[in-house]
Amino acid sequence: MKQELLKSADASGSVTHKVLVVGLGGQTRKDHIPALMRRKDVKIIGIVDTNQALLDEYHLLIGVPVFTSLVDAIQTGMPDLAIVSVPHFEYSGILRTLAAHKIATLKEKPLAMTYQEAIEIINMYQDSDTYLQICVQRRFSKLYDTTKKLLDSIGRVYSVYVEYTMKLSAEDMASGWRADKKISGGGAALDMGYHSIDLLTYIFGTPDKVYAQLNYHSLDSNYTIDDTMKAMMTYRDGRINANLVVTKIFNQKNEKVRIFGSDGSIYVDERKVTLYDKDGVEMESHSFNFKTEEVDQQLSYFIEKSKKNRFDSRDRNLKDQLNNMLVIDSIYKSHDISQVIKLG
Repeated sequence: MKQELLKSADASGSVTHKVLVVGLGGQTRKDHIPALMRRKDVKIIGIVDTNQALLDEYHLLIGVPVFTSLVDAIQTGMPDLAIVSVPHFEYSGILRTLAAHKIATLKEKPLAMTYQEAIEIINMYQDSDTYLQICVQRRFSKLYDTTKKLLDSIGRVYSVYVEYTMKLSAEDMASGWRADKKISGGGAALDMGYHSIDLLTYIFGTPDKVYAQLNYHSLDSNYTIDDTMKAMMTYRDGRINANLVVTKIFNQKNEKVRIFGSDGSIYVDERKVTLYDKDGVEMESHSFNFKTEEVDQQLSYFIEKSKKNRFDSRDRNLKDQLNNMLVIDSIYKSHDISQVIKLG
């Protein structure tokens, strides 16, 4: 059934977008719901989850209808938009329903569990001519926007190093849906590494070649999730070499990027980016401390693009997300066969 978008207007005549929140995980509670509550042009018309206790808590907290059935929520609230953040294995059915009802969708990363599933998800939204966007907050970050602009200052880029680490206990790693590859799709490469891979895609495009090794041995032999991923990639016909390290078992949480060029280098450490000349002298430095701005910018972009609610085959963001899945599939394949995978 094809649903026409319905929007209400307040007394001033401004449009209010009706949003359905699907999934009450940590990302939704920490980022998405607060971002929605900060806006005057949206109204949360319902929350969907399988956890009745969480639903009851948020019904009392923000006073919106709650549902355990997605179809009931759609039929009751007639939403314009949906924000979806659920365990990876649950997405396919949820997205199929939202696309069938022509509800513009902001979906948490990753795009899918595999490249093939990513193609199927994109086809769902293309077939229903409905807008789809993937949550990749770093693309809306002043930190990485500044990093990209500083590239002109370091001449010919030839080397990149990216490191993303976390310190998770054995109990954290072995519990929940993320501990089972059949329902999570993967660990360090797919789940943690998605943001780092997307950052490389955002700045340099899709790699030409990938060689990767994964580690599964931090817990017992029944553990099926990659806890560490190390990948070597080349970009732009081999002119740029990139090394990527992503791990859950480091001694601290850390995120850093190093970009080296013929005339200087760029260092990104957490929320700070610094430009150095070729002699290592600091030229300029910028700090950005407000992650909420990235979440808000991402939501604003989604709402603006969803006004037309059309599938855009030229959308750079969505093309990049599909390419991210191709890179991630290549990382797993490279590890499995111990060979370099050519993507170009």
